[in-house]
Amino acid sequence: MINYLKEQYLAVIIIVILIFFTLSEQKKNNVLLKQVVVLENKILVLEEKDRESSRIIDSLSRVDTLIVNRIKIIKQKEYVQIRIIDSLPVSGLQQYFTDRYPEK
Repeated sequence: MINYLKEQYLAVIIIVILIFFTLSEQKKNNVLLKQVVVLENKILVLEEKDRESSRIIDSLSRVDTLIVNRIKIIKQKEYVQIRIIDSLPVSGLQQYFTDRYPEK
C-alpha cells in the first residue's frame, strides 16, 4: 500500500489540494450564508420601515385633503360676505362700516 502511494504521490498531492480547496470554499460558503441571513433581517426591518412610512404618507395626504376642504369652505364664506357687501347700495355700505367701525 505504501509503495502504491509512493508511486502515486502526484495523485495524493492533488487529492490533498482538492480537499483543502473544498474545505476552504465551504468555509467561505458558510460565511456568505451568514451574511445572507443578516441581510435578509435588514431587508425585513427596511420593509417594515417602508410600510410605516407609507402609512404616515397616506395619513398626511388625508390630512392635506381635509385642510384643502376647510380652506375651500373659508373661501366660500368669504366670497358670500364679499358678495353681500358688493350688493349693498352706498347708504348700506356707509351703515355697514359705521356699525362695524364706530367712531370713538
